Amino acid sequence: MEQATLLREKFGRHSVNYYFEEIMQRSRIRKGTSLPAGEKRHKACELMSEIRARWQELDEDQRTIETQDVIEILTERREMKELATHNTMVHAFNDAQRTLKKIDRELTALHSRTGVEFILLGVRGDTEHWNQPHVFHTARAAEFFDCCFKTSISTLAFCFEGYCIAGVQGLAKTHLDEVLDLKKKLSELILQKLQAAVAPAHAQRMYYTNFDTNITAKYRVVLEKWPLSKFCCPGDISSRNELRVLYHAWHTNTTCFRRLSDGEFEDWENGRFDDRMAEMLRDDENITSAPPTQLPSPPSTETPTMSTSDLSEMQSGKRPADDLNGVFSVSREAMPVQKRVQKERSDKGKKRGPRKRNSASTSIPSSDPSATLT
Repeated sequence: MEQATLLREKFGRHSVNYYFEEIMQRSRIRKGTSLPAGEKRHKACELMSEIRARWQELDEDQRTIETQDVIEILTERREMKELATHNTMVHAFNDAQRTLKKIDRELTALHSRTGVEFILLGVRGDTEHWNQPHVFHTARAAEFFDCCFKTSISTLAFCFEGYCIAGVQGLAKTHLDEVLDLKKKLSELILQKLQAAVAPAHAQRMYYTNFDTNITAKYRVVLEKWPLSKFCCPGDISSRNELRVLYHAWHTNTTCFRRLSDGEFEDWENGRFDDRMAEMLRDDENITSAPPTQLPSPPSTETPTMSTSDLSEMQSGKRPADDLNGVFSVSREAMPVQKRVQKERSDKGKKRGPRKRNSASTSIPSSDPSATLT
């Protein structure tokens, strides 16, 4: 009944009950059930002869009286058909196509008869409809836009569609603006997800470089089901499609943060410690020391070193290094994480031997009391 009241207020030609019956199709239902039980329903062609004979017996005034109510009903239905909104997108699409083709034929004929120039643009008003921009123009109208506005009518039609769908913002929004907007939304969304995962702790920012050190080690949180091939911040992504995929993954909680249990975090810390120790041993083995020179006074000291077999035993019990980064792909495989590049040592790759002794000798005073200076 509310829809019928709105139609009455918008058009005002019929009663609220009429619009309500049209919506509910009650008049059609009544017509279908008005015949008594057992009576045959006749077709219009079977009654034509009887109707013709009766019609010829009536004069003009009687014909007007007999058909007045029926003509009003048919007129109202025609008006409803012209103004009513379609219930499905298919009907709206077909109606728009048929009507626009009919208008094109009429304008073409009028241009041929009178030489009048035309420009016709037809676009959809929202994203739910299926119609593509419709353009009709005569030859001189297209030349006018090309010469005066330096643009084509088709380009104008697409701009007009963008304005009708999204307003001024949608019309002025470029590819770069959309990419920047997606980057901003993604950064805010990821930070919100991180803060919710680490609560009651408070994370000030999201770290993509050294994620294991800045996030996992501090908050016991790992990132799962990263959809892209490279783990990086949204600001380093230039593809709009990749940004959309990443935003959709975060928005639907496909990609998420997960807090590690106490046992998982202990295993992660042990594996990370073993990985650091193995890396330090590898660095020491790569640097060969120079043979020490014979020194008369300093005592020889031996530093215990770990053999290669001990190193292999340490590495055999730990997980791969990527598993310790705390970032996993959709296929649950560990992903590499960017590490902050440290400054190289000045003596990298150089042989390191004993320190050089000072060549300048210091004079020691004589302990003989009989020694005198001359």
